[in-house]
Amino acid sequence: MKQNSIPEVITKNDSTKRHRQYEKRLRSILRAASQVFAKEGFEGASVRDVAAKAKINLSGIYYYFTNKDELLYALQHHTFSTLHETLEGRLATLRDSEDRLKAVIENHFELFAGNMDDLKVCVHELESLSGKYYREVLDVRRKYYRLVRSVVAQNLDGRSHDVDLATLFLYGSLNWVYTWYDADKNADIRKLSDGLLKIYMNGIRTS
Repeated sequence: MKQNSIPEVITKNDSTKRHRQYEKRLRSILRAASQVFAKEGFEGASVRDVAAKAKINLSGIYYYFTNKDELLYALQHHTFSTLHETLEGRLATLRDSEDRLKAVIENHFELFAGNMDDLKVCVHELESLSGKYYREVLDVRRKYYRLVRSVVAQNLDGRSHDVDLATLFLYGSLNWVYTWYDADKNADIRKLSDGLLKIYMNGIRTS
């Protein structure tokens, strides 16, 4: 049995190592694509630009993705899936409606604080997708929107006619953070989240 277990362990460890290397390379490519698309725009960028940014050869990109459209799809789908999943995890531990709203704000800020290019690409390049890619990204974005909307609704005490407007206002505020966020000035994400929460809940004068 011991003799048989040795190659099994080696195979398992080798498989795990290859998987980690695969994931690391994939993240590197997506990060490079985010930076290139944010700077050049999707139409102005090329797969070759992404490969150069990721410091790998062109065939390395095509090992993971068939074309530039699939790259954009993967980036957007991954970003909003991560937003949705991490927010669900936070909300599962909270009951107070205002704490849940703060979690929405903090979750959005924390994810994008070090990934502003991801946010810029997601805001500007949804319409660059088409067909199945567009539908699937739109679906995951809607799932995230509905989750945020449910939290906003909890804070409006049954005033259902205000929910969509209030949600869109918050959603817009969070999605345009890349236009003004400064990591040096806004390093404290919790303080930043508290400030936005107070303005959102109480209005400018009260805050």
